[in-house]
Amino acid sequence: MKAGILTIGDEIISGFSVDTNSVWLAQELLKRGITTLKKASVGDDPEAIREVLARWDGKLDLVIATGGLGPTHDDITKTAFCQYFNSELRFDEGYWELLIERFKKRGYDIPANNRAQAEIPIKSVAIPNPVGTAPGLQFRSGTTTFYVLPGVPTEMKAIMTEQILPEMGSGDMVPILTLRTTGIIESALAEKLKHVVSALKGIQVAYLPAYTGVDIRLRALEPVVMTPDVIESAAGEIESILGDLVYARGDTTLEEVVGKLLKERKETLALAESCSGGLASSRITDIPGSSAYMLGAVVAYSNEAKIRHLSVDADTLKAHGAVSEATAREMAEGVKSVFNAHWGVATTGISGPTGGTTAKPVGLVFTAVAGIKRTVVREARLVPHRLPHKAAASQVALNLLRLEILHHG
Repeated sequence: MKAGILTIGDEIISGFSVDTNSVWLAQELLKRGITTLKKASVGDDPEAIREVLARWDGKLDLVIATGGLGPTHDDITKTAFCQYFNSELRFDEGYWELLIERFKKRGYDIPANNRAQAEIPIKSVAIPNPVGTAPGLQFRSGTTTFYVLPGVPTEMKAIMTEQILPEMGSGDMVPILTLRTTGIIESALAEKLKHVVSALKGIQVAYLPAYTGVDIRLRALEPVVMTPDVIESAAGEIESILGDLVYARGDTTLEEVVGKLLKERKETLALAESCSGGLASSRITDIPGSSAYMLGAVVAYSNEAKIRHLSVDADTLKAHGAVSEATAREMAEGVKSVFNAHWGVATTGISGPTGGTTAKPVGLVFTAVAGIKRTVVREARLVPHRLPHKAAASQVALNLLRLEILHHG
C-alpha cells in the first residue's frame, strides 16, 4: 500500500512550528507495511490543498492530512476538502451537545465559533476525537482513502491509535526494532558495531543520534522473507557487544527504566539539581506511578541554596567551586539525607553560554549518585549550548543512577 502525508498550516511552512506529525505517521504506517511515497506541507490555502489532493488522488492508496480543523478563521482545511469533493456540510446536533458537555466539565461556556467543529461534510464519515474538539474525517475517491485529522499531535495520535490504525490491521508487517543507547557518541558506536553490521544480510541499520543518546534502528528490507526472529537475533548480537550502553528497546525512556528498577526494589529517590534546573526531576515525574519512589527534589542553583537546603559545606564551595566533584558529592549525599531516600542524585555544571573558564569550560558537568553502598561522581564534557546541555546532563545523571542500581544497589 502506498501513502502520502499532507501537513497543513501557515505556522509549519513559515518555520514557527516543527512538523512532527508526518514523522510519527510515516513510522506507524511503515510498521504495517505501508510505504509513505509522498510528503507535502502547505499553508492555510484552499487552492494549495486542493492542488495536492488532485495530484495524489488515484495515484496513492492512502492520504493522511493533518491541521486546520480548529474553530478559528484560519482553519480552512475542511472547506478545502468540501470544495474538492463537492460536499455540503450538515450540522451534527449530537456532536454539538457533546462539545457543550466537554466544555462544561472543564468549567467553561463553549464559544459560539466551536459550532463550526460540529459541521460535518455530507460526503465524509466523522471519526471521534477522544482528547480534543475537532473530529477526524474520512473521504473516499475511487481507489484512494483520505483521512483528515487535527494538527495537534496528541489529538492526531489519539485518533490514529484508537480508530484508524486498528482498522488497517497488520498487513505485511515490516519487522522494526529499536535499541536505545546512551553514554556513547554515534561514531564510536558505529566503530564498535562495524563488523556485525557489515555481516547482516537483509537488515538495514540506522543510527539516530540525539543529545541524550543514539538509537539504533533495525529494519527488515524484505518483509515477505524476513521474520521477527532474524531481527531479534541481530539485536541480541548487538546488545551482547554493547552491554550496559543499551538501556532499553522500542520507545521506552530512560526515566521509565529507572522507575521500573526503583519500583521493583521498593526503593526511593531524591534529586538535587543545579545546571539541569529540575529537568531530571521532571522526567522522573512524567512517569505515571512515580510517587511510589520519587520523594522530592531541590533545585539548588545558588551557592547559598546548596548550603542551606543540601548541607553542602561552605568550605567545599570555597575550595573547589560549585562545579566540582566535591560539591556534586555533597549535593547527592545531602539530598539523600534530607528526604531519607535510598538514592540521591545530583547535577552541577556550566550550561553557558557564559561562565566557562579554561579549567572549567562551558559544557562541563559533574553528576553524582549517593546510593545504598557508596557515592560515585562522574565528570563529563557535554554539548556547550544551554538547552541541549541541560537535556544531556539530566540523561547522564539518570543513566548513572541506572548503572548504580544495577551493579551497586
